[in-house]
Amino acid sequence: MSEQWVIESTPGMPATEDSLADDLAALGVRAGMTLLVHSSLSSLGWVCGGVVAVIRALERAVGPSGTLVMPAHSGDLTDPRDWCHPPVPEAWKPLIRAATPAYDPRRTPTRAVGRVAEAFRSWPEVVRSPHPYVSFAARGRLAEAVCAQHAMDFGLGETSPLARLYELDAWVLLLGVGHFANTSMHLAEYRAVYPGKREVLQGAPVVQSGERVWASIRDLELSTDDFPAIGAEFSQTTGLVRTHRVGAGAALLMPQRPLVDFAVSWMGERRGLPSPRREIRIRLTIAEDRQEWLRLRSELWPQSDRVALERELDLLCADRRTATFVAEASDGHICGMAEVALRDEAEGCSTSPVGYLEGWYVEPRFRRQGIGRRLAETCESWAGEQGCREMASDTTPSYPESPSAHASAEYERAGITLHFRKSLKPF
Repeated sequence: MSEQWVIESTPGMPATEDSLADDLAALGVRAGMTLLVHSSLSSLGWVCGGVVAVIRALERAVGPSGTLVMPAHSGDLTDPRDWCHPPVPEAWKPLIRAATPAYDPRRTPTRAVGRVAEAFRSWPEVVRSPHPYVSFAARGRLAEAVCAQHAMDFGLGETSPLARLYELDAWVLLLGVGHFANTSMHLAEYRAVYPGKREVLQGAPVVQSGERVWASIRDLELSTDDFPAIGAEFSQTTGLVRTHRVGAGAALLMPQRPLVDFAVSWMGERRGLPSPRREIRIRLTIAEDRQEWLRLRSELWPQSDRVALERELDLLCADRRTATFVAEASDGHICGMAEVALRDEAEGCSTSPVGYLEGWYVEPRFRRQGIGRRLAETCESWAGEQGCREMASDTTPSYPESPSAHASAEYERAGITLHFRKSLKPF
């Protein structure tokens, strides 16, 4: 996100170390907690002092008897064979394996875990675990216990800091991010039994006996596709997820052990089952869809307050400049939804009005069947009927699969932020 965007999206005054500490206390973070934090700085709005203020507020919240833990993953040290965001030319891959410097817990930067986690890894007295690409950083009373033993094989499994956090009955804080970032559910992947679970061979550059080598590493094929659905059901079923604003962003706080246990059971019952290739109908929402529509909105925006999401339903239904559609299977199950509105302008667009894809979601087990694209095309048809010549949309880093989903629906990036546009054919 651009700095200007953060400034413009910050309501009222910017956050401070003091205000963030107060917000964390109101959320339920307490002294003595062992707390695994996943964060997005931009989601908090403008913060006076940036990452330093955020980390200091977190330290104040858990106190000297607590322990802070953050991911310190370095995905660019994995085998380039599997890289796809972006991929690299095939001819480069042998050189990357041969020339990439070995993992060094003091020097190797993080990748794709946010600015707060990147700053935290080099914070005084932080301990970083020895895994080359899924390491964790910790500071506090139990830092050594969390990070000391982290075997290379099955890096997010039983020898990982995630398993130590489970034993310590730790808490998970999602600070301006959704369940896509909730790494604790990876521990459930190792523990659950489900069809299609399989082992893969990874690799990374490490130092062994004083020399840099490319090490082969055994692991599981992991996926975050169903994490939002698991997180939403965990919240709704158990009532154990606390929500509160921290800065300008939504935060979720939950106990890790019940979350992992719930995810193990959920995956065992539902993951790996063949996706039913049912006939899917795209249609306008009706009054009877309300609860299912709300459920899908909660899965799409798990960090948002459910009451606020329901209030928005009434506003959408009363607004003539919006339309909402659902994807319905032949058995009546609602598996996807899309919300479209008319806006006077949008990033990268030169005409007015613009059709804007405000919300777009398909349940994980129904994905890769073209349902999302059909929902988008239905929204585009509606916008074209209203006189629009362009469509637009946006996303945030909390939804890493969204850019590829937009690309598959023929949207192009608009500007340097995560905005998209598409020209519509005449109607």
